[in-house]
Amino acid sequence: GDAEAQTDLASCYALGDGIEQDYFEAARLYRLAAEQGHLDAQVAHAGCLRDGTGEPQDHTAAARLFRPATKKGQAVGQASLGLCFYLGLGVPHDHDEASRLYRLATEQGLAAAQNNYGGCFLKGWGVKLDDTEAARWWRLAADQGHAGAQACLGESYARGRGVPPDYSAAARWFRLAAEQGLADAQSCLGESYTHGLGVPQDPSEAARWFRLAAEQGQAVAQVNMGKLLLVGETVMGCELPAAPGEAAQF
Repeated sequence: GDAEAQTDLASCYALGDGIEQDYFEAARLYRLAAEQGHLDAQVAHAGCLRDGTGEPQDHTAAARLFRPATKKGQAVGQASLGLCFYLGLGVPHDHDEASRLYRLATEQGLAAAQNNYGGCFLKGWGVKLDDTEAARWWRLAADQGHAGAQACLGESYARGRGVPPDYSAAARWFRLAAEQGLADAQSCLGESYTHGLGVPQDPSEAARWFRLAAEQGQAVAQVNMGKLLLVGETVMGCELPAAPGEAAQF
């Protein structure tokens, strides 16, 4: 079959775009196209193997499949193999190699790679520890709408780490990430409203964001939501009595 058509159809199955979502059929089509040398399909099929989506999970096979695309300069393949080295999935843990691969992908403007490369500067993995560089790379990714980078940049402004402290900027970046459903950012925005940091102090708004994060399993938000319920704070615009039973759910 035509590898490009197989890849396009596989993406439709993976996303449920105009057709019923079917990860197994997506993986099968990605595999067929990958066997014909289609780089994007190789990367997508490797992702299926890494995550166990439509295929039995196999980190070693995934890392092996990411390599051809990486050698040919495919940015997602480079970043994905970098993540394998960072996490030790199918390859040895190697933060230096992870950093090198992230950097290659950043040169093509890949937001996910920019986000991860910023994290390397925060931790000093494969590069010199540099909070300013971390914030710079997060800003590049955040400007492309990457939720993780937006949250990290918000944290940088909240702490004055690599950028001047600015609670208003922190809350603004937390909100952008929170609106994309990122639980950590929702929790941080809840904290902003709790303490009036960069936004007006508002227990009801704090509770709304804590609840959204808590429902995704974010531990800090679960604790904070539980505290609000226990003391009967204003939540969702109405006065709640102390509710130990409900608090215990979080």
